Amino acid sequence: MALFIQSIHSFISQYFTSMKVITDFVEVESNRRGEYIDITNQIEKIVEKNNIKNGIIVIHELHTTAALTIQENDGSIHEDTKEILEEIVPLNKRYRHSYEGNENATAHIKNQLLGSSIALPIINGRLALGTWQHIFLIELFEARKRRIAVCIVGE
Repeated sequence: MALFIQSIHSFISQYFTSMKVITDFVEVESNRRGEYIDITNQIEKIVEKNNIKNGIIVIHELHTTAALTIQENDGSIHEDTKEILEEIVPLNKRYRHSYEGNENATAHIKNQLLGSSIALPIINGRLALGTWQHIFLIELFEARKRRIAVCIVGE
């Protein structure tokens, strides 16, 4: 077994010596429930600052009443999405998790539907996003400070 582990370590050292692991944080402050906050530029700056040419980036918001998504920077699709989410998870329903109010209960459920993390390739120093794609934090509850963890593995 020791020889196997030694072989694995040798292989990794030989072929992955140029890989870096970078961790950082982005902090934003939301103003209202349903707000889309474009964090694309902050994420791109982290990639540029660390001179990452190729790799993968994982972006994770550290809250259960917000979400991350990739979407077009067009208010009409944001409004359509908010409307559909309100139909799926209505405020006027009775929720067991109601001690902080229905806005809080629905925010938790929407977080589960939308997700808290995004993984993207980094290719030639750029996030692999389509022409119209941006990275957004969506505030699902109320105005507050939000923290987003960023981890990059790359070269």
